[in-house]
Amino acid sequence: MHSQPNYAFGYKKSRPYFRKMKGLLFAILILLSVNTVDGQTYAAQKIQGPSKTIIPASFSVYILLENNMVIQRGKPLVISGLAPPNLKIKVSVSWKHRNFKTNADSLGNWKVLVPAGEANDQPQTITAKANGFDNILLTNILIGDVWICSGQSNMVMPLDSIYPFKGVLNFQQEIASADFPSIRVLDKQDYKKLSYPSNTTTLQSWSVCNPSTIGKVSAVAYYFARKLHLSLNVPVGIIIAAVNGSLCQNWTNTEAIKSDPLLSAHYLAGSSALYNGTIGLLTDFSVKGFLWYQGESNKNDPPANYTRLNSALITGWRQKFNQDALPFYYVQLTPFAEDYARTNPPGGNQSSDYYAKFREAQANIRAVPGTEMAVTMDVGEPNNHHPRDKKTVGERLAMIALKKTYNQEVQCLGPQYASFLADGSIVTVTYVEGTADGLTTLNNNPLAQLFFVAGTDHKFRQGIATICGNTIQVVAPAGTPLPIIALRYAFTNAPVTNLQNSAALPAEPFRTDNWGN
Repeated sequence: MHSQPNYAFGYKKSRPYFRKMKGLLFAILILLSVNTVDGQTYAAQKIQGPSKTIIPASFSVYILLENNMVIQRGKPLVISGLAPPNLKIKVSVSWKHRNFKTNADSLGNWKVLVPAGEANDQPQTITAKANGFDNILLTNILIGDVWICSGQSNMVMPLDSIYPFKGVLNFQQEIASADFPSIRVLDKQDYKKLSYPSNTTTLQSWSVCNPSTIGKVSAVAYYFARKLHLSLNVPVGIIIAAVNGSLCQNWTNTEAIKSDPLLSAHYLAGSSALYNGTIGLLTDFSVKGFLWYQGESNKNDPPANYTRLNSALITGWRQKFNQDALPFYYVQLTPFAEDYARTNPPGGNQSSDYYAKFREAQANIRAVPGTEMAVTMDVGEPNNHHPRDKKTVGERLAMIALKKTYNQEVQCLGPQYASFLADGSIVTVTYVEGTADGLTTLNNNPLAQLFFVAGTDHKFRQGIATICGNTIQVVAPAGTPLPIIALRYAFTNAPVTNLQNSAALPAEPFRTDNWGN
């Protein structure tokens, strides 16, 4: 999976005394010629280049490796860091009865590869040793599943009411009950837009999920992790790498953009700017998969371009992690009317559909293997870009993971359009088998009338829809020039839906035409 480091098993015999003294003198000489950068001690020698590599004089492990972290079960663990060149390093882990040895290279980089471990909720340790330096001890480590959670503000939005966010529904109670010591969180803090990869960024320490730590954490990520943990009974780690208002191209590595001439023409400027300082730092760390909640900042892109761009992001990330099949689960944009307050009465232009076309572009990303989309048409707030019901969103992502990644027998998708049959002014809508069992409405309220039909004049008119078993029947209004040739459902900017299946999963918006209107 990763490049093979130089490591060996077992202990070697102690070196002779003069070799110990030689190593000590070498360390002292280096320490006499150091300077300090960003609070870290480095040797004065530098190697020129865009990353401004500085030869280290101290012994350290990579900043991602911390107390309290979760490491990925079933996949090798890379333990790496910096040290004076050629220094011998020995690493031991409590879940393997072995030692792993390597030497720092000429630039001071070192790495060992620890074979995969099984899920374990008992605290584990990692110890790294090098002559002339204090041992590095990492404690309270769990072995489970690690998910990277990325995107823009709806992924950033925390549980607590922290400006500009209003907090999730019932946030005080949700925070007070968030006592899950087997859930661990790493939140990216220093969101620099960088033109080249760099490890000079900072990370917040891994934290244990409890009421005192969880309030500032991404609500979608937390609810996802909680659902997985309670369903699988394994530790879950979530790494938050999300930035308010960020663009998809900021998160897409430049090589993925350059591989597509269309993307290169439209998105090369700004590509990798956030990837370089966030996702790019994580590629040596084994993970289970990715969550993605983004799109508002790209909503005015040509829809087909966004499908291509987000697909390139997925492919690029998988290549960088050297795992072509890493799951990628994402959230379709909720109903929202940007012009909500600018119409009389308030509510926005009810026929405006650029968000609907963008959602369609998101749905088309499913053509990339190993992806799936959580639909949120029933939890939107048309006048709020950051709807507060993040529990439903996070748990729907978890249900997708439970079905698609963990092979559990759960329902994870709502009704998906299959076909329609027109008989005069009556249209019967059928859904993909198994997605529309037990069609009903949220709280058994009257069905939201969001089906529109078009006749030979290509004008859409609101029909009258009713539930008929696992199908929908729509009656076209008087004046529709027959035959009916196209159908749309919830295909506008801000239609909050209530049609769902027996698993309370919402019907997906769709259109059967590709017209410009």
